[in-house]
Amino acid sequence: MDAIYPVFARANPVFYDHPRRTRRTSTERTFTAETQPGWISSDDGIWTYHQPPELVLPEQGWKVHLSCVAERAEELLHIANAYCTEHALAFKHLSTRGVLDSTNAKDASREGSGKFVTIYTVSDEVLHLALSVLGHLTADIPGPHILSDLKWREGPVYARYGGFRQMFVDAAGARVPAIRHPDGHLVPDIRAPVFAPPAWAPIPDFLADLVQTYADVRPPDGFPEITGVLHHSNAGGIYTAREDGRDVILKEARPHTGFTSDGRDAIERSRDEGTALTTLASVPDVARLLRRFEVHGHHYLVLGKAPGVPLHQAVVARHPLVSADAMPGDIDDYRAWARRLARRLRRVVAAVHAHGLTHGDLHPGNFLVDDDGEVTLMDFEMARPVAGDARTVIGAPGFVPPPQLTGINADLFALHRIEMFLYAPLTPLLDLHESTQQQLGTWISERFHLGEGDTFLRPSSAPSTAPEVSVAELSAQLLADATPEREDRLWPGDPAQFEEPRYALAHGALGPLLALHTADGPLPDELLDWAVRACHAEPPRSGLMDGLDGAAATLETLGRTEVADALLERALATPLRWDAPGLYSGPAGAALAWLRLHDRHPEVLTRARAVFDELAERAGAWESRSSDPVGTGLAGLLRGPSGEAILAMRLYDLSGDSSLLTLAANAIRTDLARCVEGPDGALLLNEGWRLMPYLGGGSSGVAVAAAELDRRSPHSDISALLEPLRRAAAPEFVLEPGLVQGRAGLMLALAAVRGDASTVPFIDRHRRMMRLYAVPRPHGVGIPGRSLLRLSCDLLTGSAGVLWAWASLRADARRTLPFIDLPPVEAPLGRALTPGGGETHGLPAFPPEPRAH
Repeated sequence: MDAIYPVFARANPVFYDHPRRTRRTSTERTFTAETQPGWISSDDGIWTYHQPPELVLPEQGWKVHLSCVAERAEELLHIANAYCTEHALAFKHLSTRGVLDSTNAKDASREGSGKFVTIYTVSDEVLHLALSVLGHLTADIPGPHILSDLKWREGPVYARYGGFRQMFVDAAGARVPAIRHPDGHLVPDIRAPVFAPPAWAPIPDFLADLVQTYADVRPPDGFPEITGVLHHSNAGGIYTAREDGRDVILKEARPHTGFTSDGRDAIERSRDEGTALTTLASVPDVARLLRRFEVHGHHYLVLGKAPGVPLHQAVVARHPLVSADAMPGDIDDYRAWARRLARRLRRVVAAVHAHGLTHGDLHPGNFLVDDDGEVTLMDFEMARPVAGDARTVIGAPGFVPPPQLTGINADLFALHRIEMFLYAPLTPLLDLHESTQQQLGTWISERFHLGEGDTFLRPSSAPSTAPEVSVAELSAQLLADATPEREDRLWPGDPAQFEEPRYALAHGALGPLLALHTADGPLPDELLDWAVRACHAEPPRSGLMDGLDGAAATLETLGRTEVADALLERALATPLRWDAPGLYSGPAGAALAWLRLHDRHPEVLTRARAVFDELAERAGAWESRSSDPVGTGLAGLLRGPSGEAILAMRLYDLSGDSSLLTLAANAIRTDLARCVEGPDGALLLNEGWRLMPYLGGGSSGVAVAAAELDRRSPHSDISALLEPLRRAAAPEFVLEPGLVQGRAGLMLALAAVRGDASTVPFIDRHRRMMRLYAVPRPHGVGIPGRSLLRLSCDLLTGSAGVLWAWASLRADARRTLPFIDLPPVEAPLGRALTPGGGETHGLPAFPPEPRAH
């Protein structure tokens, strides 16, 4: 799970929202600085900014960062405020004690952890003086190490080269903070957990000496030999190592950081874990403590290396429903394995309780499972005495008990959830609504033929019938969830919406509006006008899914042609984002959006062709291919060559230039070279650490492009791969419901690729299974977004995407993603057309559903 989702989940109990929207309590400590008259101050809810009058900061340079423990924060801010006021230096500081605690929490990003005050310096002399004076004034104030920075000689004082102004650049498919290269172009402002200034950044002599000093630091004698990294967090790291000729696990705790809500930092929890493991030394199936030691204030536990993989990995590797067609024998074998494993889990937890301790953080990641089903329970840093009846302080989403369950009962609650996880790893859903426990339990019981002996299937008073997922239910709730009174967003969606324009098709206002329009639902003028205002108010930005080009195409579809024309003119004057790959933000997507308006603006055809020709030249006509794993999210339909193939085929449809089909085939083959065959014969896109079947960045998106090519060139060698690509879109179990990385997108991929009547049952099964994710809401149903922690309304991750899928699968529609769906082509011999023009391949069209009015 991306760490951003728990952070955005804390701001609202129903939807993801920005952390700045988290309600401040009346007792929360606010940090204030007393600057001179005329200074400009502002507060964005996270940082408070102070700038002297008439000071114009450069784009970038060396910054001073100050860290501290929370108890000394006001003292440190007073020192920094006085210094910056005296020397007329712009600075910022965290706004509240709550934000500071979040920054230094165990689950906080370790790259930015520890930063409390930032001071912007404008010359080497100013930097040197600030480091020297502030280091002396704060020498006795402790603070966490800022991993991205260079530590000064004394005090919690650090230096880093980076941006002063907000600038952004596209990198690996994401919009990230930027600094300017000496050549004039923007490059990512990399904030890694190690001091790594740009190679071209001038390092002052007084810092160069420190850089060399730290580079010469070596581990002391007797320190284990690190052989690999298992996990990093703000609290420290977990490493594989060698010591005394044996493989061990080394667990590090960093001082003054990694706090949990009980006030303990990583060091205190490390001490407690060492004590707990000593108490449990005679208990089988518990991690073994070999020794503990301290180096430079960091505490280390050396643990015996247990066999096996984390429980969640074992479940994914064995689960029968991740393939297209599990056989009854597969279900029986898995049920037997899961039952044996559940007994072992209960046995080791009972033994821990019998020795007077509770674990306090039970979840699948804290159990190792070997090939024989033997388990090892790890991570006892939250262990507490049974007699203390301690409440749960931290936990993985879906495994945290309600506040009234403490001590042993809290452990048993988490264990119950883990047993459900063995059959349906959808555990975060259970916290979204009281009915989800019963509906998920009912499905598990029926699908895996469980009975009374499976004690985790507890009876519930909640309704056992899953809510209906339909166009009417989705549309009604989507309209009810709109928030036109807010300025920062119209619908709640994925956290990514706060990094993109408010109108954006992917995560902004236009996605739900387009889905409602596609479903023939009402489009209140108030909501449409909100989106139009946002389009005009936002700075110009190119892109299909997150820019003006997609906005123009969407408003054309919604009937606002004058607005669409104005946005197209503005979009054509906006520089293309050549560093952004594929259709999402890149030139290919912009050109595809222009073609949506080509009937009234025929000149865009020539311009779109020029864009494609440059893409093909930059890609070497996609003739050079590698079978190496592709970077996460950088292949497939949205950000990979298959999306660029879609543009080629649309240009072919409009121009008849057959060379475009050759280039489209080459682009698709580039993605296919990165696909590998799964155990069930499905082709899956290989990202190295995972295999992706999904529509946006997986093999199902490649399948959509391949199917479109097959319609235009049915004798291509790619056509033979449609069946294994189709199988990748047909698994019974899917983790998430959404459009680009979930079940809704797989449905659309199957509809696009289907080649015979055997595909229809798989589409129908996806449709039935969508009920597992449906959350009852006052006006209909809601759909969980990415990571399942909160609901989302946007197109790519939430209910608008599911609505789009439902509307697109009606008898008269054949769509995948907006503006990526290509108009029907003249059918090759032997392929019939439906009355609406869509190909049937000899299949009945998807059953119609009553439309919402």
